[in-house]
Amino acid sequence: MGNGNATVHIVAESEEESCRLVDGLRSLGFEADAAIKAGNCIGCKQRNDIVVVAGRFYEQGRQRLPPLCHANRDRIIVFLADMRSEEFGALYQAGVRHIETIGKVPTDNIVYHLSQMDPEMVYRASKQRALRADKSLVIEQGALSFFKKLRDGAVDTAIEETEQQRRAIEDLVAMSPMSVWLDLFQNYHDGTAQHCSLVTSFTLMFAKALGFGERETGRIYDAAFFHDVGKAMIPLEILDKPGRLDSHEWDVMKQHVLFGHDILMRDERTAGEIARLARDHHEYLDGTGYPNGATAAGIDDPTRILTICDIFAALVEKRSYKSPKKPEEAYAILKSMAGTKLDPDLVSLFERVVDDYDAAGRRARAGKSFPPPMRPPSDAAGSPDDATRPAMHRRTA
Repeated sequence: MGNGNATVHIVAESEEESCRLVDGLRSLGFEADAAIKAGNCIGCKQRNDIVVVAGRFYEQGRQRLPPLCHANRDRIIVFLADMRSEEFGALYQAGVRHIETIGKVPTDNIVYHLSQMDPEMVYRASKQRALRADKSLVIEQGALSFFKKLRDGAVDTAIEETEQQRRAIEDLVAMSPMSVWLDLFQNYHDGTAQHCSLVTSFTLMFAKALGFGERETGRIYDAAFFHDVGKAMIPLEILDKPGRLDSHEWDVMKQHVLFGHDILMRDERTAGEIARLARDHHEYLDGTGYPNGATAAGIDDPTRILTICDIFAALVEKRSYKSPKKPEEAYAILKSMAGTKLDPDLVSLFERVVDDYDAAGRRARAGKSFPPPMRPPSDAAGSPDDATRPAMHRRTA
């Protein structure tokens, strides 16, 4: 029987296949990563972990599979394309009992074998998936309710009722890889709910990457959560327009930072720094931002951090008029803005956040997933400081 920390290790020929299977399993609630192989062992494998071998593994690779499988025979699943009877026999002789002949492995096939090998692991994964879905629903419904109350003029009530949503965002980020919560947020129907959830989550991760303490994390987290409250005052036909805004609409949209500042200054819990950051998060170092055209000397570090997270979120989010960019593509755009519009040192440090999304690929590249890609035979077809939940900082004076 497995334990609560059991991981599924993917051993595949290619980085792309490793990442596809890792992401698929993670989305279903499993702990999964791309395995690192050392000799006939899987690096970092614990006693209750399970190894999944998937691919073709031509020539030498197939000869090296039985020793690897024997070492992990009680907790291994093998998917091998074009398997010959003698190869099946060698694996069976090595003690492997979960073997399947297949090319591109569906995640569902892995889950089936996991359910036979370790039903408790599958049960835990299903509970984790359901918990993430519940957290995601709380976040989306909370965002919709929050902006509706703001539009109705109930500012005090709206801010007062954000605690559950704020807690759910932090919990979801803490319990899930970025690939999981990014996918959940990208599928929100409301664009503002999607954007605000993404900005808040990226900011929380960036604060952790920067080594912020609880108080610093709380300040920047609060600012990220409330940074776009002014959009509640933007006409919905502009806010939800399924396409690019014209010049007049854009001028109206840019007013959201001033509206947000005004809303947040009305409440003692958000007046001051949080309100100021909401106003200034579209300012650029070269003075081309808005609303005041501030330059580097007038833009502090918290604002610079929030601006980076805001731009990154806008690039990776999904809208009806644009496809989301992959995190590495979005980061390349940030780098192109570094030194002119964005702080170059902070952009460089933000790569730590982006790397979290590509963790499976980095493990595959660092460990060179076993066996390494091999040329197929000529007759064969062609051959990626503790951030505890900060309470809203109330002003005491």
